[in-house]
Amino acid sequence: MLKGNHWCIIDHHHGDWRIDEKEYVLHLETIKPFLKEESKKLIKFSDIGYKGKNLNPPLIKERYDACDINFPGILTEGQNPYGCRYRMIDGKHRIFKMTNMGMTESLFYVIDYDLFIKQLQPNTHL
Repeated sequence: MLKGNHWCIIDHHHGDWRIDEKEYVLHLETIKPFLKEESKKLIKFSDIGYKGKNLNPPLIKERYDACDINFPGILTEGQNPYGCRYRMIDGKHRIFKMTNMGMTESLFYVIDYDLFIKQLQPNTHL
């Protein structure tokens, strides 16, 4: 099940996740049709910029405990505050869980950056 949003905003806990200095939101269900088996790639965690990377962010315990690491996270290549090759769109709790398990890489869906950009909506929650 894919639900929720990816917020492209400035967040005092996680940094500047805007795209070209503009705030957006991605409704995750809009990218579900693009998550194809052939788009899965083995990616090192060190190559991924994700919210809370290099921090000890507060996680929602229920979400952390319930997250299923067998479902790949979702990435795109592009802008992120860490200057990494990949930007995480979905999977923060899963990557923290896998890191805590000693893992350093996993399979992720990688969607095209232009496709990602086309799915963004202006953030109206300013």
